[in-house]
Amino acid sequence: MADSDPVIVHSGQPKLVSPLSAALGLSQIIAEFASTAAERELAHRLPHDEIASLKSHGFGSLRLPAENGGRGLSLSELLTVARDVAAADSNIAHAFRNHLWQVEAALRRRDHPFHAHVLALTAQKKTIGLSFAETDAPAAGARSSRVLSRLEWNEAEHHYVGSGDKVYATGNLYNDAFLGVAIESREGRTVQYVLERGEGVSDDDDWQGFGQRLTGSGTAKFRAVAVPAAHVYPQDPPRSSDAAPWGFTFHQVYLTNCIAGIARRIALDAVEVLRARKRNFYHGDTPHPADEPVLQALLGRIRAYAASIEATADRAIGALQRAWDAYGTRDEHDATLAATLAASEAKVVIDDLAPQIASWLIDLGSGSVVSRAGALDRHWRNIKVIASHNPRLYKERLLGQNLLSGQLPPTGAFF
Repeated sequence: MADSDPVIVHSGQPKLVSPLSAALGLSQIIAEFASTAAERELAHRLPHDEIASLKSHGFGSLRLPAENGGRGLSLSELLTVARDVAAADSNIAHAFRNHLWQVEAALRRRDHPFHAHVLALTAQKKTIGLSFAETDAPAAGARSSRVLSRLEWNEAEHHYVGSGDKVYATGNLYNDAFLGVAIESREGRTVQYVLERGEGVSDDDDWQGFGQRLTGSGTAKFRAVAVPAAHVYPQDPPRSSDAAPWGFTFHQVYLTNCIAGIARRIALDAVEVLRARKRNFYHGDTPHPADEPVLQALLGRIRAYAASIEATADRAIGALQRAWDAYGTRDEHDATLAATLAASEAKVVIDDLAPQIASWLIDLGSGSVVSRAGALDRHWRNIKVIASHNPRLYKERLLGQNLLSGQLPPTGAFF
């Protein structure tokens, strides 16, 4: 071999499945999700079977200790596996978000009977979504001034009955149980409750989003659903005045982590797109597109941006893990604030960069990839729909205000 010949070493290119997911025995199922994602998108086939399979493999219970039916993963390890799932099919990963948050909340209050119920269902490899909710809040994400949903006691049947809707009910189509807050009619108490899927829980899918089309993020309808008295619990006791008020950082980091998974998938798809191209343009520099310097450079740019997106998400995840570790300690407030700001920083950057590399993927393939059959446009659409949950523009403003005046982040949802 001549001195000028390139030496090929291990490429270090991104892989679909992390070593952690492989160690958990999830490699094959994640690879199967990836290989069939485009077909599901084109056929609009809801991933009931895929999500049921992931449940049976214990994805929803990974955070539980091994003695309680889980694998004892840390929060950051859970998000590593969730990113692998998102790289395979972001719809499937997204559909688990509400359940995984309920597990996080329950792990912090496992002695409370309501949360113990959530953990018991999770140990059975069931997933939990959100029940019906009425609100008088005039703005998105604002807290309602009072609880409006009701559970009416049915003396003849000896159970409570409730009805209502849950808008933007991501994942509910696939969940086995649902939880909510309501006023119960016998004593007028505000209570928490758990109801399992059964009669009166609709399976309709009215979600019309142009991305994340298979998440079931439309309106979930509950009509005269039965709630046993044994599944009605007192509210959580109030936390101390020193507790951190930011309670929705997990939700944001989880969504940003899903986008990071999509970015990884784009980088993987980009390699296959360039290798599959057969003809270059007549005004290119080489006969074969894979040898074209400008296309090689674009592939390298996609790779670099995708790696940077994942690294930025990892930074936010690290901050979230530290906030979890500090829960209930004197460091909780500062650690949770740092996690909230890190989540905002990550979202501003990733929401800007990820759609760009999704667009560059089409540039890389040119006319060879615009057929609907490949469904490569789904990456851009999915990124934009996930990103729209909590618009980055408000986070950019807050980050600037925080630097100038110390302004603290909002404490409600959608931030």
